[in-house]
Formats: sequence, structure tokens, C-alpha cells
Amino acid sequence: MLIDINLLPNKPKRSFSFILIPISAGAVILVVFLWMFFSSHQLKSEQVTLTDRLEKTSELMNALQSNDVEAASSGQTLQEYVDWLDGVEFSTVKLLDDLVARLPERGYFMNYDFDGSETVTLTVQFDQMKEVSQYLSELNSSENVRSASVLTVTAADLTEEAEEDGRILPRYVTEYEIVINKANLRIDENEVVEEGSDG
Repeated sequence: MLIDINLLPNKPKRSFSFILIPISAGAVILVVFLWMFFSSHQLKSEQVTLTDRLEKTSELMNALQSNDVEAASSGQTLQEYVDWLDGVEFSTVKLLDDLVARLPERGYFMNYDFDGSETVTLTVQFDQMKEVSQYLSELNSSENVRSASVLTVTAADLTEEAEEDGRILPRYVTEYEIVINKANLRIDENEVVEEGSDG
């Protein structure tokens, strides 16, 4: 029988711990590296988002400030317009009452045209020619009128019935141009209050 004699020294067996330690350390380092990489990427993404929000907020604030400036400007323009209206406000009722009161007994308004500033064009019908000049004189003597002038005077066309009846007098249609006295026609606040209390 043969005897196997091994004169070489026995090698110690390697343990798994010798392999596991470097692998575990490598895995930990890899995990930490990946965590840092993703965290850095996420931080950059959040920074970009915050920068965009900041830019949009700045644009919104600028837009709001410009709107405030425009609103203030339009408010100022509106106030200027209201002030202007207060300055030109006058009573057309007072003017009409005066114009009607000065008509002769058989004088009638046919047309009343007011341009909104200071000129009134008035068309009146009279029975007699002399009433044309009498009414013009009455207009020029009014405190509410700066000046009045006759533009046209025409004899109204008579109907066939009127022509057959010789007793019907012709009618005279006269057009006047009147420049009103705004200062005298300005609405007095006390008058407005009294009119409101009467109603």
C-alpha cells in the first residue's frame, strides 16, 4: 500500500469575510456617490425652477406696477374730465324757459338745435313779419344770450284749403342763431337742492 505523504505546509483557508469587506465598502461608496449625484441633479433642477419662478414673479410685479401707473394716469384723466364738465355745466332748461317766455303769443318753436358748446339754432314760426324783428330784439335783451342773429326768413307754404280761404294769414318761418351766455346759465347748487326738495 502506498502512503501519500504531503510535506508541504497546509495553506490557511480564505474566509468569506476577506471578500465581503471590500465588496461592502465598494457598495457603500457607490451608493453614497449615486446619492450625491442625484441630490446634486435635484438641487440644480430646483434652482432652475426657483429662478424661473423668480423671473415670472418679477415680470408680474413689473406688470402690476405699470398697471398701477396706468390706473393712476387714467384716474387723473377722468378727474380732469369731471373737472372740465363741472366747468361747462349749465342749465338748458333755464335757457329754454327764457326763450319760450320771450315768444309772441302766436309764436311757435319748430326746431331747436344745440351743438353742446355755446351755439343754439332755433327755428320759429310767426303770424306776422314784424314779430321776427321783435323776437330778435327780445333775444338780444336776454341775460342768457350773448348775441342773436337771423339766418333766414321764409313764408310757409299754404295748403290748398288755406289758399281758398282768404282769411288765413301766411306764416313766417325764421331761423335764428343764438350764442348763449354760459356764465349766466351755470347751474347753482342751491337751485339744484331746491328743485330736488320740491320733487
